[in-house]
Amino acid sequence: MLPAVERYCEAIFELAEDDIDVLQVRIAERLGVSRPAVSEMTARLVDDGFLAVADGRLALTGAGIATAESAVRRHRLAERFLVDVLGLGWAEAHDAASVWQGVIDDRTEPAIVRLLGDPETCPHGNPIPGKSLGADTVALAAMATGDVGQVARVTERLEVEPGMLRTLEAAGLIPGTRVEVLSASPDGTLVVRASKQVLALSSTTASAIMVRPGDLDAISSEMARGAR
Repeated sequence: MLPAVERYCEAIFELAEDDIDVLQVRIAERLGVSRPAVSEMTARLVDDGFLAVADGRLALTGAGIATAESAVRRHRLAERFLVDVLGLGWAEAHDAASVWQGVIDDRTEPAIVRLLGDPETCPHGNPIPGKSLGADTVALAAMATGDVGQVARVTERLEVEPGMLRTLEAAGLIPGTRVEVLSASPDGTLVVRASKQVLALSSTTASAIMVRPGDLDAISSEMARGAR
């Protein structure tokens, strides 16, 4: 499989996972490449059977989904290994995983899964393909002043935004931690308290952070009941 094919299928999969319309302009933004380059590559992927076009939108075919899921799974397992085993920070792990995923193959992947205890998500809370996305979450942007909850995941849209992972990790706004909305401005800006500090988030950023709303004790009890 050519790296470019995997890279495009992976980006398209992640856009769809985040409920973002899969348009050429969005792919160009996600990959940091020109529109003409995306147009040329997507036409090739359609011809090769990885993509289909309907109403101006792109969708992965069965072959495209299989390619994307393999790439995404290896990337998120690599992130998990780099954070949990090697102790890298979020941002370093995300960047390094793009290289590490290329050396994970059918022989080493099962060993990594066993070493990590068959994780369900990457460090940012995004599901490893084959695992459930999880339910009962809302975007942080949908919460009101005084609302509290538990961070469930930071979507891929923020993972590729320069500096964002460092900011969120430094603030402690990471999966499993409590977040409280202190104020909400008419323009959509939220001021929130995370585990380590208070910070302001734009509506765009807050819409890409998924939260399990409610008191943490109640959430933990409900999750425990569901596990039985």
